[in-house]
Amino acid sequence: MTSLALIGECMMELNAIDTLNFKRSFGGDTYNTAVYAKRWQPNIPVYYLSAIGTDTLSNEMLTQWKAEDLNTDYVLTSDTAQLGIYAITNESGVRDVSYWRKDSAAIQIMKLLEEKGGIEFLPKFDYLYFTGISLGILSDVDKEKLLDLIKQMKKQGTVIAFDPNYRKKLWSSIEEAARWITKAYEICDIAFPGVGDHKAIFGHLDHKEVYAYISQFNCNEIIIKSGANGVYGYVGKNDAYHVPYKAATRAIDSTAAGDSFSGTYLASKISGDDMQTSLQIAADVAMTVVQHPGAIRFY
Repeated sequence: MTSLALIGECMMELNAIDTLNFKRSFGGDTYNTAVYAKRWQPNIPVYYLSAIGTDTLSNEMLTQWKAEDLNTDYVLTSDTAQLGIYAITNESGVRDVSYWRKDSAAIQIMKLLEEKGGIEFLPKFDYLYFTGISLGILSDVDKEKLLDLIKQMKKQGTVIAFDPNYRKKLWSSIEEAARWITKAYEICDIAFPGVGDHKAIFGHLDHKEVYAYISQFNCNEIIIKSGANGVYGYVGKNDAYHVPYKAATRAIDSTAAGDSFSGTYLASKISGDDMQTSLQIAADVAMTVVQHPGAIRFY
C-alpha cells in the first residue's frame, strides 16, 4: 500500500473556553495533516516523523498519535527537551495564537536522526509532506540538513509535497523566509501555496502570480488556496482545475483548515482520485473542520 510520511512538530494545544479555562489537546500543522489524511483513507499507512521528550505530556501525546492510527515507529526521543505549547483564543471572532516552543524536542529532530543513522534509519516512503513550519523551527544548519535528507528521499523515488505555511514569528525576516521556502519549492513535486502566504512573502497578489512563480521549478502539481476565490489546481503545464469557495454554515475556528485540506487531498490522490475530485473532497472537509473548535475535530 502507498505510504505517506509527514515530518514536523506537534504541540500541546490549549483552546480557550473562557477567560480562565482552556481545553487541552494536541496539534501542529503536519500532525493535523497526518490525522486528516488517515481519517479520509484509513488503509493508507501514515507515518509521523517527529521528536518528543520523556515527560508525561510527551507520553500522552504519543498515545494520542497511536489512537489516531498513525505509525510512530520513527518518532525520536530527546532526554533534554519537552513539548512545545500553543494557545488559541477567539475574541469577538478574531483568532489569536500564542506559542511557547523554544528549545522543544522537535527542534532537535535532525540531531536525533543523525544519531540513529540518518536516512539509513528510515524506510522508503512513497510520499513525504513537510511545511515552512517544519523548516522554520530549525536552526539554519538543521534547515539545510532537513532539505538534504528530503533530496535523498526524492532520489529514492519519494514524491515530495510542501506547504509554505508561513508564520512570521518563526523567521528573522521576510527575506529569510523567502529564501528557505524557495529552496523547498525547488525540490518538491506537489506544492500547496496560499495566496495570503505568497502576498506576505513575495508580494504576489493572486493565484496567477503564485502559479507563475512556482511553475519555474520542477513542481508537477500546484494547488493554490485563494481564499474567497476558491482553490486552483494545476498539473504539469496544461491542465487547470478550480473549486469555487463555499462558506461554512458557522465558521468558528480556522485552525487546521489548510492542514485538513492538504491531508485529505493527499489521501484522495493516493487512493486514485483525479485532481478535480481530490480538490472538491478536500475543500468540503476543510469547510467542516472550521465549524469546530481546535485543530482536530473529535467525533
